[in-house]
Amino acid sequence: TNETYEETLPKVKAYHDSLGVPFKHWQFDSWFYPKDGKVDPGGGGGAVVNWTALPSVFPHGMAYIQSKLQVPMVMHNRQWSPTSDYVKHEPFKWHLSEKAAIPEDPEAFFRWFFTQQEGWGLSMYEQDWMCTEYNNVEALQTNISLADLWLRGMAIGAASSGRTVQYCMPYPYDVLSAAAYPAVTNARATGDYIDRDTQWAIGATSMFYWAIGILPFKDGFYSSNLPQTGGQVVGPEERPNRATLMATLSGAMVGPMDGIHLLNASRIMSTCRGDGKVLKPDRPIMPLESCFSRGVDPASCHKYSTYSDLNGLGRVFYIFMDVPGPLQLDEVMPKGHRAESFAVYDWYSSKVTWLNSTNFTLSAGYEGHGFGMLSPVVGGWVFIGERAKLVPAASLRFKQFTNKHGLTVQVAGVTNEQLEVCAAEMQSGLLVCKQVSFQVSGTTEIEFSSTTVAFI
Repeated sequence: TNETYEETLPKVKAYHDSLGVPFKHWQFDSWFYPKDGKVDPGGGGGAVVNWTALPSVFPHGMAYIQSKLQVPMVMHNRQWSPTSDYVKHEPFKWHLSEKAAIPEDPEAFFRWFFTQQEGWGLSMYEQDWMCTEYNNVEALQTNISLADLWLRGMAIGAASSGRTVQYCMPYPYDVLSAAAYPAVTNARATGDYIDRDTQWAIGATSMFYWAIGILPFKDGFYSSNLPQTGGQVVGPEERPNRATLMATLSGAMVGPMDGIHLLNASRIMSTCRGDGKVLKPDRPIMPLESCFSRGVDPASCHKYSTYSDLNGLGRVFYIFMDVPGPLQLDEVMPKGHRAESFAVYDWYSSKVTWLNSTNFTLSAGYEGHGFGMLSPVVGGWVFIGERAKLVPAASLRFKQFTNKHGLTVQVAGVTNEQLEVCAAEMQSGLLVCKQVSFQVSGTTEIEFSSTTVAFI
């Protein structure tokens, strides 16, 4: 159609609401602001002239579209143009190069800059094309302290306005600097979705980011395998569950970007609570130990694990294998654990396997990869949790376990949530599932015991 973004986006919001999918943030890419040159198909090209709305995109401005959408915003920016309005009309001195520029006093500039978005709903500032800014500004390569001042000024400016920062296309030393700045909460851990054949594989980068205290954002993705219209990547996404799984197991934001009437609502709801808060593991997904012990490049070793630590139960492991096959227990956890103390739950088949040796196997799901849980046996039960969620035993959901008479679980939920919570009894081998409803937000307890099994 010939509608502007200003006319279309409220319809997308109404569509999301009609599905009952509780998006808590939206992210705008680089299409909303003016640049000094053409943007190429990969997103590169022109530098920002003025970080505000193009009249052709939002005729009534950024505050107006926020009044229609009423969700916090994550917004993209790129390298600064040497001919930008900030260079021409504001009282800041700049280091100018042919294709990009940087303020001489980044902290002063960013403290001022982050006062200019009144009414936008700006929650997180995405600084993209960080490598391009560095490569194109000569002063960043000749002044030994300027790059540090640039990143410090950006973080302080964002924090002074109550906002956070996302890095995108950074160099490793940019990422390392984030350890010093609490405002920098995450960074893109992948290439652009346009290269989606291996773009999902975040495990190796996750190790680097997690070690310095930031989360690895997987980037946006399509949640359905329907052809998409209007975007740079038209699809279809052949493995949408893998993309959704990686976004969830990253521990960062989950960012579906399907077009209107193309979202897979049930898949997206498998990532979160009823209020939209992501049910995530306690650590981002990372390569298995065997990737290193066998001398495999972790960037190409697509066998990953992560975990949830549950009070009174112990550690539940989640295991992903892009090519399913046999595994050893000590590939997932430290040596010394008895196999009989664990069971494997296959997420795709819902099969529970009680271990009697240190070898086990995940089977291929409908997209070809394998995904499952390794859960401890406690009180004669192995806890599975919410089978409908990609992280079935998230610590956000399950607060406390006791095992005096079987297994008692404290479950947290939000208003109007209805859950199915499951566990398997070791003696009978039966999978027992209980329905839990929340009229208001809070916690409740459920019990799995031999009496429960007797009445199934």
